[in-house]
Amino acid sequence: MGTAHLRLIAVKHLFLACLLLPTVALAAETIGIVTMQEGGATLLRGASRYVVAEGVRLMPGDILELADKAFSQVEFTDGTIVGLGSQSRFLALSYPPAGAKASGGELFLLRGWMKLASAPQKGRAIDRYGSPLLELNPDGTAVMQVFAPEAAVFMESGEGRLVQVSATGRTGDPVRLKTSQFFSCKQDQRGSLAARPSQAFLGTLPRSFMDSLPARAAKFKERSVAPKRSGDFTYAEVQDWINSVPAVRRAMVSHWQSKLADPAFRSAIAAGLKEHPEWDRLINPDKHQDSAAGNKSGQPELSGSR
Repeated sequence: MGTAHLRLIAVKHLFLACLLLPTVALAAETIGIVTMQEGGATLLRGASRYVVAEGVRLMPGDILELADKAFSQVEFTDGTIVGLGSQSRFLALSYPPAGAKASGGELFLLRGWMKLASAPQKGRAIDRYGSPLLELNPDGTAVMQVFAPEAAVFMESGEGRLVQVSATGRTGDPVRLKTSQFFSCKQDQRGSLAARPSQAFLGTLPRSFMDSLPARAAKFKERSVAPKRSGDFTYAEVQDWINSVPAVRRAMVSHWQSKLADPAFRSAIAAGLKEHPEWDRLINPDKHQDSAAGNKSGQPELSGSR
């Protein structure tokens, strides 16, 4: 067999390996499965929009946006189960790599309803549930409601640690929640702790949240469903994410900077830099060259809280 032929075989093998890389990476990054879907829901991943269906795998940075009267249930690889109610806007903000011993994963509810059943402490990857108005570190089952400028948490079972978040992203003093206790607050106003949920909260609680969240992940272990692409999204459709709390704003820069190739998206980002200053380095790179050159320590510059 000639040398040229051997090289051709090697090139073919390398080409096939490159084709398989996206599939391997996708499998490695899976953090959860949509195990229940009622009504319409959209998945925002990268610069594209997809239709959500049962069996779809989630990756870090994925956003779920539910339609009116919809319900989604996501089961994460650490055993955490999350239910999302009508018109919810939900982000898998961070998740530790597979095999990592440390926790530190965070799920974020921009708007809507979320019921969560935290995983056992041993092996738990997700330990924080954020929102524009409050953060919760639970050990048990809780329900979070966020409709700005108000938010509330009901600790159904177990206990949790909660802090309010100001408009600038700063957190207040921690509050301990025990079983059946209820915390409610408004933007930049001190919240209140009660022994039981308010009638207003119970009156709007999604019916699907009245039961426990059933574990269904085993049904999808051998059945992976690819999300169906349904087009792109505009700046106006994701503006609330781009202008959210600092931690979310920074994540959106990472996920959506490729959208700057769209002139309309770039123009909208440039016009609203005061609301999302994290994009300034991409919109005005020349302005930051001098400051980068002057940073002799080599350490990255930080901005914002949380």
